Amino acid sequence: MKREIDLIRGVNVGALPPTPSRSSFQNFRITALRDQMIAYASRYGFPISYVQEQKGNLVQNIFPIKKNEVGQISTSSKVQLGLHTEAAFHPYKPSAVLLLCLRGDPEAATTFAYVDEIVQHLSPMTISTLTRPWFVTSIDESFRTQGESNVEVTLSILKEDGPFSNPVYELTYDETLMKAVNSQAEDALHELKDVIDKCTYQVFLEQGDLLVLNNKTTIHGRTPFQPRYDGTDRWVQRILAIDAVVPRAHKVGHMIITQFNNKSVFTAL
Repeated sequence: MKREIDLIRGVNVGALPPTPSRSSFQNFRITALRDQMIAYASRYGFPISYVQEQKGNLVQNIFPIKKNEVGQISTSSKVQLGLHTEAAFHPYKPSAVLLLCLRGDPEAATTFAYVDEIVQHLSPMTISTLTRPWFVTSIDESFRTQGESNVEVTLSILKEDGPFSNPVYELTYDETLMKAVNSQAEDALHELKDVIDKCTYQVFLEQGDLLVLNNKTTIHGRTPFQPRYDGTDRWVQRILAIDAVVPRAHKVGHMIITQFNNKSVFTAL
């Protein structure tokens, strides 16, 4: 997957039930959509889910949940969802994020920024600093809904690839969770955030829009909106894909079962 985003319009979402408001909503009422999502995701890699997130469901429903209104979680609504790499902390993070809009909201924009554009505006010193493992992130709130412990993970924000004269970069970033471990890294993180703010775009997804994000080169978020909880709220389905091989000990079928036991230690169930 090379392109930063694809936007496919006109996906047939069929007749929909009211937008749910509880996390216990079951997908069986819209099975045909699930099959479509899996087919689309297979174009970008192997469809995956995570055992800790939404009970390991392969196709995940994202709609506002009242108790999560102000959290940094996809089911929030009244706050800006910070720009981030999906599962930035994970050793087997997805390479593609697919978002299918079942119902849109005119206030809720999906925000995104590209690494290629970001690095053009960074100083050489900052780029060098961001390639060092001088940054710490933690486990997403969506992976800790059952009281799981938080874990800190040390990583670099930029990963350099390609020839020295013309490198390309992979970006791993989380606006709300990322911290620096020294003053040089802190300065670089501040510069990075300022540049990202200037390089951020928006798209308002409408019913039938399928947005595909390259999770290696693109960070994404969402603007706040006002939920109504009356069956007409914004409703997006999400599926993830990975283009790397996940060790057998860390995968059961489509589900990645990596556990986070203590700082920077990853194990299988």
